[in-house]
Amino acid sequence: MIIKKLLFLLPVLLYAQVVDTVIPLFDEPREQLFYISEGNKLYINLDQTRRFFVFDCSTNVIRKIIQLPLGYPSAAYAVWNWRRNKIYYTFDLAMPESIMVIDGQRDSIIKWINWNAYVSPPCYNSKDDKVYTNNGESLAVIDCATDSIIKIIGQPYYLAHFSVWDSIGNKVYCGSSWTDKVTVINCANDSVVAVISTGVSSPWAAVYNPTRRKLYVGGEWGQTGGVICTVGDTLIKNFSLPYDEDIPLIYNSLEDKVYWPAGYSFYVIDCVTDSIIKKIEYSSPIKSMCLAGGSNRLYFVTYNYDSTADTLRVLDCHNDSVVSQLPIGHHSIDMSCNPNNHRIYVTDQRDSVLFVIRDELPGIEENRQSLLANHIPPEIYPNPAKAVLRVFYALYVKGPKEIKIFDVSGKMVKEIATPASQARNDRNDEIKISLKGISPGIYFLRLGKETKKFIVAK
Repeated sequence: MIIKKLLFLLPVLLYAQVVDTVIPLFDEPREQLFYISEGNKLYINLDQTRRFFVFDCSTNVIRKIIQLPLGYPSAAYAVWNWRRNKIYYTFDLAMPESIMVIDGQRDSIIKWINWNAYVSPPCYNSKDDKVYTNNGESLAVIDCATDSIIKIIGQPYYLAHFSVWDSIGNKVYCGSSWTDKVTVINCANDSVVAVISTGVSSPWAAVYNPTRRKLYVGGEWGQTGGVICTVGDTLIKNFSLPYDEDIPLIYNSLEDKVYWPAGYSFYVIDCVTDSIIKKIEYSSPIKSMCLAGGSNRLYFVTYNYDSTADTLRVLDCHNDSVVSQLPIGHHSIDMSCNPNNHRIYVTDQRDSVLFVIRDELPGIEENRQSLLANHIPPEIYPNPAKAVLRVFYALYVKGPKEIKIFDVSGKMVKEIATPASQARNDRNDEIKISLKGISPGIYFLRLGKETKKFIVAK
């Protein structure tokens, strides 16, 4: 035990410039490492002891332990209902009751929902306050007020692997097994409105681009991906590239790009042209990825099969080049980003630890102005927001601009004048907007010709 504790401290001594701390977990962590902004907490799924650690990201201590019934499987995936501060978890094997509902305020299990979810990552529809999750055969619709299943949607094609909510069209898209079909659900009445043939073998994962109303789909088998236009629910393009089913696709709204993992490499897709603009390849497989939106960096770990440490690499998403790397752990299992304190969390299965890493790179100068000056769309966070909304924008046109906020009915609820730009290299590219007096709900921020959707939370 003493030797194991010394091993926990070793990475701190070696990588003190980058790693803040290493937290011993005394059990093997598994998927999913899940962060929620309410309470600034991280939920860590542990394998052998069937527990969840609730990690306080402000103090770096384990706040609470949630014990699961014996016999429940390890891998689990979650979605956060920010309106009610509840977390919905699905597990990876058929169980009599396999959807766990956690009260995010007390960090306690408040209900088990009887549904064989089979580790399909659920999605949350904040407009209708519903959760959607499929189990390889059909889709369950959960009413979050009562935490009960109000409808089960079946199709000739197995609904499996992913459920993604189109927040603008208020539709849910579901993958399938052993076909190339993606099924579209109208959330207003929870009915099937389209079945799209994608040419993708067993659509396994998807990510939504709300700016361009596109869904990017990767398959479990074969070498094909696809792009769906969610306005008309039609396939608009296919890619000749594989997908690694264990890592989610990632959309970067600041760069308008999709990062597509594929085993020993990942591809960068430009969402304007839907073309592959770069391939980044390594001699060892990529095991986990996460996006730090505030710094515009992609963090990913490549796994080494021998006894040497894994490698954590940092990608500058503006030019898609690796700007830093360091050895870390021996079997990275998952990653998560905390946008509030600019920390990256990495769980390591073999060493049974949680690495806490600062989203800072010695010797790499932050130049947000040069990054944003080439990208018109403003960037906003946090989203959902409560008291204050922060807006980053490019001041490359002289003269003031107005930021206008509209509700879903089109009524303007707030207008703010941004400072005038006196020069192209003006550093004044951030404004904080008070949300006092604005009711919780969905809103749209308009700056010039660009519009961004955001949510005001309770």
